[in-house]
Parts: sequence; C-alpha cells; structure tokens
Amino acid sequence: METTINLTDSMLFDEVPCYISIQDRDYKIIKTNRRFRETFGDRIGEYCYVVYKMREDKCPVCPMDKTFSEGKIFESEELVFSPEGYPVYVNAQTAPIFDDNGNIVAAIEMATDITESKKLQRRLEESIEKYRMLFNVVPCFISVQNKDFIVIDANQKFKDEFGDYRNKYCYYLYKKRDSRCEICPVAETFEDGKIHTSEEIVAGKDDVPINILVLAAPIRNESGEITAVMEMTTDITDIKKIQSQMANVGQLVANLAHTIKGIISGLDGGMYVVESGFRQNKDEIIKKGWEMVQRNVERVSHLVLDMLYYAKDRVPEKQEIFIDKVCEEIVELYSKKFNDLNIEVKLDLRFSDSFFGDSKAIYTMILNLVENAIDACKWDSDKNKHIIEILLSNYDNYIYLTIIDNGHGMNEDVKSKLFTPLYSTKGSSGSGFGLMVVKKIVDEHNGLIKVESEIGKGSKFIIKLPLTKL
Repeated sequence: METTINLTDSMLFDEVPCYISIQDRDYKIIKTNRRFRETFGDRIGEYCYVVYKMREDKCPVCPMDKTFSEGKIFESEELVFSPEGYPVYVNAQTAPIFDDNGNIVAAIEMATDITESKKLQRRLEESIEKYRMLFNVVPCFISVQNKDFIVIDANQKFKDEFGDYRNKYCYYLYKKRDSRCEICPVAETFEDGKIHTSEEIVAGKDDVPINILVLAAPIRNESGEITAVMEMTTDITDIKKIQSQMANVGQLVANLAHTIKGIISGLDGGMYVVESGFRQNKDEIIKKGWEMVQRNVERVSHLVLDMLYYAKDRVPEKQEIFIDKVCEEIVELYSKKFNDLNIEVKLDLRFSDSFFGDSKAIYTMILNLVENAIDACKWDSDKNKHIIEILLSNYDNYIYLTIIDNGHGMNEDVKSKLFTPLYSTKGSSGSGFGLMVVKKIVDEHNGLIKVESEIGKGSKFIIKLPLTKL
C-alpha cells in the first residue's frame, strides 16, 4: 500500500487542476493534492463526508462506497461546500487502488469544479424558461414546422385551440386537409428564406371557423441553413366581424334611403290621387288615393318600430302571456286584408296555457311572421286561392309556433340570406327589418327558428321556445 500511494507523490499529482483526495476504506482522507488543500485546507485524517459536505455521517448515495464494493470506476455530480460554506458543484470520479495482492486498500477521488458551468447552465435554463414563458403567453398561435410541414413545437394557445400537435401536419391541424395547402407561406419561406404572410380561414376548436393573419419566418442553424419555420398566426375574427358590421352599416344606410324614398314616392302618389279626386269631385278616386296614403303610412310605422326594436339592446320584460290569444288577436287584426286578398286562415291552437315571455316582443314576432306570410301569398299570382296556417303546440317543455303559407316560396339562396341585415324577400318594397326583428326576439327568448321553403309551394317558419312559467 505504501509503495502504491507513493506513486502519486509527483509533480503531476500536485499540479492536476482538480481536487484529488485518496481515502482509505473508512472514508478517511490520507492524501490530497495542492488544489484540494488550497480550497479545503489540510484535512488529512478527516472523513470525506465531513470535509466535502459538513455531514456527521456517510452520504446516503456515495460513489466511493460503490468503488469499494464493486472495484469499478464511478462518476457522479455532487454539491460540496468550501470551509466558508460556499457551494461548489463538482463532477467526481472515483477509482480503486489495489495492493500487490489485488485487494482494494484505498480509492482515489478526482473532483472537477463545474460551478461556473452550472451557473452558465442555470442562466441558460432561465433564458430558455423566459423564452418558453414568452412563447406561451403571446396572444397568438405559434407553431414550429419542419420541412415536411410537421409541427414539432407549439405554444399553449395553439394547443388549447388545435389540440395535440405531435407528429401531425400543419394543414391537418389548421384545415383538416390531407394534403398541403395550395398557397402556403411556410413553403415559400423554406424556398427563399424570407418572411411571408397570408390571410386564411382555419378550423378551430369544435371546428369553429377562425380568420387568421399568418406570418412565417425562417429558423436557421449555425451554418445559416433553414432547419424549420416558425409560423405566427393572429386571430382576426373579431376584426373581420367589425369590418362586416361596418359594411352592413353602409348597406343599412343605402337600403333605408331607398326604402324611405319609395315610401315618400308612394305618399306623393297617394296625395296626388286624393287631390285629383277632390278636383274632379270623384269619391272613388279620393278613396283610392287615401288607401295609397294609408298603405305607405303603415309602411313607415312598421319600418320605424322595427328599426327601434332592432337597434335597442333590451332585456325582455317577461310576464305571463297567452300566445294562443295573441295569435287570435293578430288574425282578427288582419281579417279584412285576408278577405281582400282571398287568403284563407286556418288556426290550430293546441296550447292554451300561460307562457312567461315579453308580451310586446312576442306580439311583434307573430305579427311580422304573419305579415311575411301575407306578402308571400300576395306576390304569388300562380294560385287562385292562398292559405295561411298558424299552428301552436307544446312538447317536452317547449312551445312550437308554426306559420305556413302556400305563397311563392324561396330558393336555397334566398333562404340562406334570411335574417341577415336588411335583406328583404320582397325586393324594393320591403325594408328587410321584419325577419331580423323576428330572429332577435327568438334569440332573446333562448329559442330557435327553422325555415323550410320550396319555390311554387310556399314556406314554413317554425319557432321553438322554452316553456317557462312564472
């Protein structure tokens, strides 16, 4: 043993730039190099765990213990302390020392100070964590894609909206496609290394369409080669809605001006006919002109009331009402018009209980639907007689109000535009507000509206309202 240990007594042993100690089988230090002594002092005869870790007993996990028991070299990363109590991170290697008979009589421990490396590593981890935090909190969808358009990383907002991205193609995640998009900013960035943008519509959570603005930027390695592309997409759905609303405002003003102009022309025409009747002293001409005035006054009244109702944000003033009585009242109101237009009205009111709703709104809703049915019959010249049916029933805690006419009907294009701002099925003679108001009232009562129609056969409007009571 003495001979073996003496082999270490050399300049090399002392000048090695790491902490070297030789320990016996009791873990007592029996030899150290200069670097060890400069940091930990002269600790010959002390236990290694006292010197390194200021412990009173052996470490639970000890590489020196493994070396003594297995006779092999072991490596580990340890946190030790200087005599002043400063933490020192070391990479420790332990190796056995044998006597002439091959018995392990001691072990050498070489510990390299990696404290600075640890500090750098910690700073790097902190930087990565800051990057990851920024990556996850930015208010846009971010994905990183490889050259096969597979998403290899994504931020939290992307994952929340599009789900698990691992090993999935961007075009599938965004658009549920099986192949690459024809216009792809990521592909363009891979080709020329420049930033590219585009505007897209993608399928978000529950396949809800989202308008996005896309920006693709290259990610390069140390050699300047493009290894991936970062795609940043901003949700501009609300902006698109505002743009659409602004466009609707312009359309609203134009349509209102056109509608009001038509009403004014009708009033002028009616007044002219009335004046002509007075000049000629002919009652039938006066009556005809007065009817023209009345029709256009009625149009103004409906237009203003519908505009006020649609424009005003209001909470329904719910009270106990009887929808069957409302239907009967409206039919009575229009009895003369039904007779004049040769329209037969059929009432099938199988629900007569009270309903908790906004009485004025429900009245307006049914009135507008009946007027719509009357106009559909009036504009249909292919039939000698027209029929309007008003059905009222309840099932499974819902009220069903159905209004059916055998008027001219609507094609799919017209049906798809119903309830959109100022679209009228009556062309220039309608304001487009009536059905918009109907839809708003149905929504305010948490209901649903369904339309069935066929050209030449007529239309069916089905209103489903939750049956609530006082």
